[in-house]
Amino acid sequence: MNRRLFLQFFLIFLTFIVSIFFFNQMFKKEKNISVKKEVSSKKSENNLIEGIQYFSKDIKGNTYLIESKNGILDNTNPDIIYLVDVKAKISFDENEEIKVTSEKAVYNVSNYNTEFIDNVKLTYDNNKLSCNNIMVKFSENYAMLSGNLVYSNLLTKLYADQMEIDLISRKTKTTMKDYKDKVTIIYKNYGTN
Repeated sequence: MNRRLFLQFFLIFLTFIVSIFFFNQMFKKEKNISVKKEVSSKKSENNLIEGIQYFSKDIKGNTYLIESKNGILDNTNPDIIYLVDVKAKISFDENEEIKVTSEKAVYNVSNYNTEFIDNVKLTYDNNKLSCNNIMVKFSENYAMLSGNLVYSNLLTKLYADQMEIDLISRKTKTTMKDYKDKVTIIYKNYGTN
């Protein structure tokens, strides 16, 4: 039984490490990054922009596309935009994709730092993750996933409060806010528990 539990932990952390590796490769700051900003603009006096799309591509061919139904520019910081109904796609290594959706997001156009907020869902191959918030600080090589975190793949399901990820070392730390509570992992035995 202990071997199964160890195998489950190993598979979960391996999946997260691989995902973080691709996030890191995708958003690693390089000197030769080309950024193309596409904004379909229907501006109003409230800085409302509809049909937002930001696209970036690095020298390795990895791409990051973030789209939004609409957004509002920050009055004090022109690099910040508040997005609504957000879809993001990260493409890397021969058409591998990570997809993220959320109800809202805060996006920094200068360093790509993105905070996905409310009903956040992340999918990659057969891996699915949902939580309340994902804060990705590419400028600091750090990500924090928090609030009702549920991760599942074909073999396991994990429940936690938060997960911290170092994008360089790919180390993860999964915790509960109350130290008395425990992270829950359920092993799926070919569809029957």
